Amino acid sequence: MIKAIINKEWYKTRLAFFVTLAVSLLFSAYAALRINRLIALKGVDHLWLIVLLKDNTFADMIQMLPLLTGLVLGVAQMAPEMSHKRLKLTMHLPVPQTKLLMLMLAVGVAEALVVFAGQAAVIGIYDLTVMPAPMVASIMLTTLPWFVAGFAAYLFACAICLEASWRRRVGLGLLAAAMLAMFYSQPALEAYNSFLPILLIATASLAILSAGSMIRFKEGLSE
Repeated sequence: MIKAIINKEWYKTRLAFFVTLAVSLLFSAYAALRINRLIALKGVDHLWLIVLLKDNTFADMIQMLPLLTGLVLGVAQMAPEMSHKRLKLTMHLPVPQTKLLMLMLAVGVAEALVVFAGQAAVIGIYDLTVMPAPMVASIMLTTLPWFVAGFAAYLFACAICLEASWRRRVGLGLLAAAMLAMFYSQPALEAYNSFLPILLIATASLAILSAGSMIRFKEGLSE
């Protein structure tokens, strides 16, 4: 049964997964090409100065991609459950409701993780060819909140799609906008280092929102 649930979730999201993976890798490769062009024009020393003195990671063009990836995967996975009236049928499977939801979310989180890991690998591996390891580590730590924002966006999208009440959907949307803005408010290198554990805990706890939406749907609450 568990394998069947995983296959069902993969079937719904496979197109969104491959599209977001391809787009993320292409944008990451383009970001690397921008660095390569700068080095060709002004030299690697100029690149280092910009990174160190201007807090420029040269990855700014991809900072919203994890967030968009999370949204796309969440909608692709959960919107059909509501629009095609599948959720009620899904909830009648011989699997505890909490376990069922965790399996569904685990598939989406795993797909997002693959996309984000691929994106980070392209950026990190290329940067190591033109910058010292400590500088690359600083850049990757600076981009890490963007990927956490992607997971938060995914969990918010799932909760909003599963929520039957439009009033609560608006409330969740406003909460999502406020929380996601926090991930982009500090542009300095490693600005989130001390705050990142709190963001990770807060993001993981967002699964509770989907559980609440599912419970409300099961009980027929739409107001």
